[in-house]
Amino acid sequence: MKTIFRSAKAVTEKTLAPVTARPLLSYSLQLVLAVALYAAGIAVVATASGESRIAVVLFAVYFLPAVLRAWLQVYWRLRDGVKRLAAPRRRTGKAL
Repeated sequence: MKTIFRSAKAVTEKTLAPVTARPLLSYSLQLVLAVALYAAGIAVVATASGESRIAVVLFAVYFLPAVLRAWLQVYWRLRDGVKRLAAPRRRTGKAL
């Protein structure tokens, strides 16, 4: 049984290696997935609830932080990358 799990872990790591090597790509895919699931969830709730809009509003408000978190992760990673590129490359004498 452990062999099956190790094999599955190795295949998963090999498959996801190009994505995990690039954190911005990983966070961007998370953002796209979060937005797609958010929109699909709202559509399903709207279809299931019929004329009642309170269910749609409650769903949208409840799951909005997940979408905002995915967006902020992409933004922070991109901001850090830009700061790293724009940082002066001189020695400051400061510790890490």
